Amino acid sequence: MESFALWCKPRDDSELSSIRVLMNFNLWLESEKSSQMQPSLDVGIMLLPGKKSAQQEAKDSAQQNIGNIVDSIFFYCPFSVEQKDFNDLFEKMNQETIGAIFNDMCECTEASEHTAKRINLSKGDPCENFLLCKCNYEIQDGKTIKIKIDKEDINQALNAFNKGIGNELMPIYYRFRLTGKPISNVITESHSKDQLLTSAFSKEEIVDFRFNDYRTLGDETVKRNINNKDKKCVPIENTSIHFLLMSSANVDVDSGNGAERKRRLLEKTIWEKYAPIKQFDEVVAWHWKSELKEESSNGYTMYLRLKRHVSNWKTIIIYLLVGLCINVFYNWVYDLPKGVVAAGLTLVVHNILHLS
Repeated sequence: MESFALWCKPRDDSELSSIRVLMNFNLWLESEKSSQMQPSLDVGIMLLPGKKSAQQEAKDSAQQNIGNIVDSIFFYCPFSVEQKDFNDLFEKMNQETIGAIFNDMCECTEASEHTAKRINLSKGDPCENFLLCKCNYEIQDGKTIKIKIDKEDINQALNAFNKGIGNELMPIYYRFRLTGKPISNVITESHSKDQLLTSAFSKEEIVDFRFNDYRTLGDETVKRNINNKDKKCVPIENTSIHFLLMSSANVDVDSGNGAERKRRLLEKTIWEKYAPIKQFDEVVAWHWKSELKEESSNGYTMYLRLKRHVSNWKTIIIYLLVGLCINVFYNWVYDLPKGVVAAGLTLVVHNILHLS
């Protein structure tokens, strides 16, 4: 699987203040868009002030926002994306869902006249306050999703919510869902040597997910953007990545790399209206987290082996038919010597009677 990628274009080329990025990836294995089962990928992007930016902006008396630094977010997909495959999750995000996503108690303040919600997290991880914003997006070249950051709209939202947030750069968060057949490329079926024997009771698959991985980025322009070769992108100090695999409880997951992982059963009452699945029974979230530093040129990769417990009746019937044929053949071979002996005795008796 080729790599996804992200970079940001600055508001002002003259001052390239740095930022930090938080990426949430939720891969839903059990999602279904139509009559056929297809995976979905939820992508959450949070832009936070870098340490240098926070020190600079702390001197200002006015409330600031990331829109002062970043003009646009660019999210590259290694496949073609159509409008029908993109879904802004802003409307699906309520206080309970946001709290579950960030694993924290939170307060959600909404204002109908603004395209943003103010979120306060009790534990303050990754930040105490941030704005959840609607995606003002367009799809470029069929593969790159551009999210335009409306600086004035965010400023209006900050003025509306204001009241004691403090003089700090306000992080912003976007979340959207990608669906369609191309997402299926993240998951491939594994063909093991004992597949003929095990396919009746289990199905093995491989998840190959990559982000900002230069080795599997075929587009040279994208490589230059994520490495900021031309110094025209916003410097990213570090990227925190949270990858979650949402699957049925009967799926065994092996990451194989010893990475720390967490697992929990999703709460049906919280996730049912948000999740892209119809049958929400015993859905488990597997969680891995990682950190990409600015000085590191390596991207993020997640390789998983999945084993689904299934009842493949087609294979089972074939096994039964093969077993029946073997049994018939064995009985025929077993009875063959008896028939030969009987035929021989009959021939001998016939010859004796004929001679007499």
